Amino acid sequence: MKSGDQSRAYILRLMGLGLGLVLLFAVACGASATATPRPTNTAVPVAATAVPAAATAVPVVPTSAPVATQVPAATGPTGSLILATSDWGNELFSDHDARGEGGLYQGLVHDFILQGEGGKKVVPGLAESWNLAPDGVTWTFNIREGVPFHNGDILTAEDAAFAMEENLGPRAEEESVSPTNANMARITSPWVVSGPNSISVTTDTPQPFFAFYLSEMFAGPRGTLFQKAYREEVGRDGYNDDPTPGTTGPWMLVTHDKGSRMLWERYADYWKLYERDHRYENLDMRLIPELSTRVAALRAGEADLVEANLEVRDQVEDAGGSIIFGPEALYLWFLSEGCWPDNGTGHALDVPCDKVEFRQALDYALDKELIAQEIYGGEMAITKGWAHVSPASLGYEEDLDSWPYDVDKARELMASIGCAEGSCFPDPYTLFTWEAGELPFVPDLSQLVCAMWEEAFSINCEVEVGDSVSIKDKMHSFEIAGFYTARPNEARFDGGSIMWSGYASPQVTRGKYAEL
Repeated sequence: MKSGDQSRAYILRLMGLGLGLVLLFAVACGASATATPRPTNTAVPVAATAVPAAATAVPVVPTSAPVATQVPAATGPTGSLILATSDWGNELFSDHDARGEGGLYQGLVHDFILQGEGGKKVVPGLAESWNLAPDGVTWTFNIREGVPFHNGDILTAEDAAFAMEENLGPRAEEESVSPTNANMARITSPWVVSGPNSISVTTDTPQPFFAFYLSEMFAGPRGTLFQKAYREEVGRDGYNDDPTPGTTGPWMLVTHDKGSRMLWERYADYWKLYERDHRYENLDMRLIPELSTRVAALRAGEADLVEANLEVRDQVEDAGGSIIFGPEALYLWFLSEGCWPDNGTGHALDVPCDKVEFRQALDYALDKELIAQEIYGGEMAITKGWAHVSPASLGYEEDLDSWPYDVDKARELMASIGCAEGSCFPDPYTLFTWEAGELPFVPDLSQLVCAMWEEAFSINCEVEVGDSVSIKDKMHSFEIAGFYTARPNEARFDGGSIMWSGYASPQVTRGKYAEL
C-alpha cells in the first residue's frame, strides 16, 4: 500500500440499498512536453477528455437561452493529437448499449439536444431553446434548423423525436444496459413532433433534473440525436459498427479497431465550429489498459495526452510533462444492487443486505481516516459530502458528511438482526472491484476495507479483481446481490437522476428483472 502523511479525502454514507463508501477525487491526466505536429493550442475537446471534468452546475428549472452569436472562423487545423486511455467499455454507440465508459467517445461523434457552458449551466444544443410547461411535466424542445448530419442531410424534428424515443422509449426500458436510463424510460410518454420544428415529451411526475439528464454534462449519452433514415437502414448493430453518417457531432469516426484504436477526423461542417474548433485535424485515440505503458508512451513522445493519476506524477513531470487536474471529478462508490428478497433472481440473498442495520454496520466498521492516510494524500481528494452530493453539487449540506468510525456500534447493529460474530455471512464474503485507470489503488483500498470487516465481524472477506464490463453485468442483473462492488463513478452537479432511478422507482425491481 501507499502511505502518505497528507490528509485525504474520504466519505462514507449509506443510502437506500447501497453502501455509499465514497471517495471524492480530483482526477489527473498527463500531458507530454513534446507531441506530434499540431498547433500550439492543444486543448482536448470537452467530450474527448480522458478524465471526468469538474463538477458542473445547471439551473434547477431550466429556461430557454439565446442562440450564441457566430464569430469568424479560426485558422484551419493541422496535425493530430494522440490520446491514450485505459477503458472504453464495450465500444458500442447505441444509447441502449453504451456504458459509462462510452462517454469518452459518444460526445465526439454525437451532439446533444442540450449542451453545457462553463461547467455551470445547461445551454442550447441541437435544441435552440426549450421550456417546461406550467404543469411541471411537459417538456418542449425547439430543434435548431440547418444542422447537417455527416452524410450531408439536414436534421429535422422527426429525426429528433425518433432519436429520443429510441433513447428513452420502450426499447430503452427493456434493453438499456443502464438501470438509470431504464427507469427514466419507464416514466416518459412517447416523444412526439409537436410543432413545425419542435418535439415534446411528458413525464409521469415532475423531474426537475430532466434537462441536465439530457445534456452533455450528464455522465451518459441520453440526449444524443441521430438520423432516423440511417438508423433504420443499418439497424442497431450496423449503427454500433459505424454511427458516423447519421450523426451531427464535431468528429467523424474514420477507423475503429476494437480493443486498440479509434481514429477521428474533424468535421468541418459542424454547426458550432465557431465555438468548438479544436484546432487539430485528427484525434487518434489509443486503448492502453496498463498505466505504466501509457506513461512510457507519453515519455517516448508516442502519445500527447494520457489518462493518468498521482501514482505516476513524478514520472510525467520528470520527463517535462504536466499533470492536469479535474477537481471533484469522481468518487469511489461501494454499492450492492438488488438488495431485497423478491428481486426476481429466483434465489435468496446471501446476506441480509435488505436490512438497514446490516448496511449501517458495514459503514460504522470502517476507519475512514485510517484508509485516507494509508491510501491517498490530501491533494487527491476531499472529505466532504457523499456519492452524488459533493461540496460543489446541488443540495450539499454538512450533515451529509461521513459517519464516524465505531466498531462497537457496528457489532451491536449486526447482533440486533441475528448476525453476531458474522453468523449471516457466507465464507468467503466477496468484495468485487477492478483496476481503474482514472483512480489508483482501488484493489489495495478494497483489501483494507475487507480487513476492517474481518476484524469487526469475524468473517472471511476476499477481494475479487475482474474487468469492469463483466462485474457491471453481474451487478445490474443482481447475480451478486448482497455482495459489494468498489468502483469509481463520475461526479455530477445534479444527482437527481441517479438518485431517483436508484431509490425512488415505483417498481419493486428494476433493470432486466423489472417485469418479474
